[in-house]
Amino acid sequence: MSNKVYIAIIAVLLGAVGIMAYNLNKKEKEIVYISQEYANLDTERQDLAVELESMRIQYDTLSVTNTEMQAKIEEQENELASLLKKVKNKDYDIRKLKAEAETLRGIMKNYIAQIDSLNRANAQLTAERDAQSERANSAEAKGRELESELSTSREMTAKGSVLTTGEFQNIALRERNSGKSVETERASKAETIKSCFNIRKNTIAKPGNRVIQMAVVGPDGQVLTGKKSGTTTVNGAQVQFSESREVEYQQADTDVCIYFTANEGYEYKKGNYKIFIYESGNMIGNSTITLK
Repeated sequence: MSNKVYIAIIAVLLGAVGIMAYNLNKKEKEIVYISQEYANLDTERQDLAVELESMRIQYDTLSVTNTEMQAKIEEQENELASLLKKVKNKDYDIRKLKAEAETLRGIMKNYIAQIDSLNRANAQLTAERDAQSERANSAEAKGRELESELSTSREMTAKGSVLTTGEFQNIALRERNSGKSVETERASKAETIKSCFNIRKNTIAKPGNRVIQMAVVGPDGQVLTGKKSGTTTVNGAQVQFSESREVEYQQADTDVCIYFTANEGYEYKKGNYKIFIYESGNMIGNSTITLK
């Protein structure tokens, strides 16, 4: 084989090697570019994942009592979780991921503004409610105070309107054959007890007819009874009275006498006889008469 042939073969080989070297260099550059592209893509996904996690934490800190708003927040949290899964999937377009993330960010900002507005409104409503509650409590306290004063006033008026008696003169009477009644101090002769007293002036007490009741209690502690005896309520308790009569009271001193005759067959005993005067459920006076 001649030298020319060798030279031709060598030239062809050198050309082939050069072409291969060029193609290899070009491929290596493409591989480096693609590697860098994927490396940048991974960095973008990582950054986006961090951003989405930050948004998720912000959503977790949002607290509302409005059930509708709370439902919307939970819906967006689910969207974030779904988007984070897509970030981990390298087949999903990073541009779409960023667009979806931007949409979620805008929604979150809107929610934050709404919640802030709601919180301010709630704070104002709470302040107004507290102020109203304070005014109501103040009014209630004032009402209780006025009610207490009115109750005290009524109680004082009720107590002040109770009649009182004084200047008792008690005697026992017996009837002579002539029919005339004369005074006696002897128990064996007594037939009737007469109690006279004065009902004192009271401008608070209402004028009008009043029923005055008298109880005569013998030495044995028993209430003497007669034709007009009965029972009445005094300070919430049932008591027996011996005699009663109606008098007209006109807010002035009024003299009253009540005569009591015991049931037929009763014999007066020696000792002290207590006399109690009742009116409108109150004991308004008492006195004593002694028979010998």
